[in-house]
Amino acid sequence: MNTTGKGILKVVSILFIVFGAIATIVSIVGLIGSAWLTTATAGFAGLGGLLIVGTVIALIGSVLELIIGILGVKKCEDPSQNNFFIVTGIVLCALNLISIIMAFSVTGLIAFVLPILYIVGGYMNKNAA
Repeated sequence: MNTTGKGILKVVSILFIVFGAIATIVSIVGLIGSAWLTTATAGFAGLGGLLIVGTVIALIGSVLELIIGILGVKKCEDPSQNNFFIVTGIVLCALNLISIIMAFSVTGLIAFVLPILYIVGGYMNKNAA
């Protein structure tokens, strides 16, 4: 079925996949570097442990972004799945808002736009259904 929000949802889902894959690779490299820092330098063991925890959290977030993108590509064809996009968009907006408040960055603002587009596309599909 061709709905008005389908195109937005497909593009945003593909962007989630691309950015999720890049973030996953960067997180894995960061995890390897953190592990090396922890084992190679005894003076930075505490800092290395904090870096490992931080990169594991980043890795979980990037894998989640990748999964959400893959599910979004599959579900954007079906207008009855609009609640998935609305709820996912709201949850991601809340998480990104917390991230922006804790550490303001331009990439945080860009990451805030994609979930908003998920919500908009979900509502467009809901109205079309």
